[in-house]
Amino acid sequence: MKNWWHRWSYEIPLAFGDALWEVLVVQFADFLGRLTVRRVLEFVAIAILVMAFVQTAPIDLAFLFAGDTLMYLEFAVMVRLAAGREHFRHMLQLAARFARFAMRVARAAIVHPLARIVRPRQRRNPARLAKPPSSDQSGDGRGLGTAGGTLATA
Repeated sequence: MKNWWHRWSYEIPLAFGDALWEVLVVQFADFLGRLTVRRVLEFVAIAILVMAFVQTAPIDLAFLFAGDTLMYLEFAVMVRLAAGREHFRHMLQLAARFARFAMRVARAAIVHPLARIVRPRQRRNPARLAKPPSSDQSGDGRGLGTAGGTLATA
């Protein structure tokens, strides 16, 4: 039993480690030592040919999936263009409203000062100027004993 335990816990893991060392380090170093540029180029060319042959059958499926994706993209673009058209139309309506408002303001700025200039001045009546303004009779307490905004003295 002791020999069995020693063999499975000590000798077999050591043998496995030695085999891994031989394959992954020693043989790989030997392979890299024999490696030339020509062999690397041959390997790359063979890899490209393998990838090309592998792609011959699935390329048709790739075109189908790409076509479906483009169709969905066309629908999304169509919806976005319709929404953009509505946004653009609304923007033009707002711009037209703003232009009409600006014209009204400009017209009012021109017409009102001219109306004040053209209108004849009213004559001032000295009797009307001497009359004190009326006091607050509403009873809401705004006047607070003042007449016309000035403090009344006794």
